[in-house]
Amino acid sequence: MRDRPNSFASAWYVGRITHTRHAPVRHHFDHSIMMGLFDLDEMDRLQAAVRGFGVDRWSPIGFRTADHGPADGSSLRAWATGQLSNAGLDPGKASGPIRLLCMPRTCGFGFDPITVWFLHDADGVPSALIHEVRNTFGHRHAYVAPIDRPAHTPWRQHADKTMHVSPFFDRDGGYDFTVMPPQPTAGSRMSLRIDYRNVDGLLLTASFVGERRPFSTRGMLGAVLHSPAVTHKAIVGIHVEALKLWRKGLAYRSVPLPPQQGVTAGTACPIARSQDQTNPSTQNQLLKGTSR
Repeated sequence: MRDRPNSFASAWYVGRITHTRHAPVRHHFDHSIMMGLFDLDEMDRLQAAVRGFGVDRWSPIGFRTADHGPADGSSLRAWATGQLSNAGLDPGKASGPIRLLCMPRTCGFGFDPITVWFLHDADGVPSALIHEVRNTFGHRHAYVAPIDRPAHTPWRQHADKTMHVSPFFDRDGGYDFTVMPPQPTAGSRMSLRIDYRNVDGLLLTASFVGERRPFSTRGMLGAVLHSPAVTHKAIVGIHVEALKLWRKGLAYRSVPLPPQQGVTAGTACPIARSQDQTNPSTQNQLLKGTSR
């Protein structure tokens, strides 16, 4: 018997990515995107239930274990537990469900600038996030921070920037992550916003806002039609936008060696009342993230 899509914690999200550089020159782009929320405990059931979706095998749309965490195909749960320990957090924060928000592979090709790991404790309570960041030079780094607010409210975290990402920025400053977590209701929205700042102020804002679709064959097809060839578009878009920045006169920085430690410990931050997404008057503004 096939699982009903509504029985899955996993889901598809369709929405938009926005990316705005505020300094030293202003530059903006946005595009449609599909992402998957993959519950690690559901992977076998997902590929059995959804035609055209596969795990660790070629398929039109797929998930490859080696694209994430240790990057060698070994246990993602064990890696997440280790990252918590490396960040000085209780490994028990990953004893419950683990769900990854990321772009799927399309026709065997994959590149994902960021994977967000939603970790839960043994009672199923959200406990920590891992922001696994990658660059186009083959480096990756994990920013790990606890969650100190309920699942129906926004979360905010901060971490010092450790890994070089863009060749047009230095490696100083830090990231503020603001997340409206996934909710189980079909059609509900989630969002991720990253503000990059240094001593000179706000330099960059990147955001994703997505609407939940069921993890089903029909839901996947609709997501693909919304944003076809999503991973190909991502890698091509990165290089096209880099060329535009170079033509605007931004200096190219040579790529430093990646940090020796693969994890940076972050902190949970308070949410100002004006930023609280439980306030209906501000919810829509926060869901939109960055505007032109």
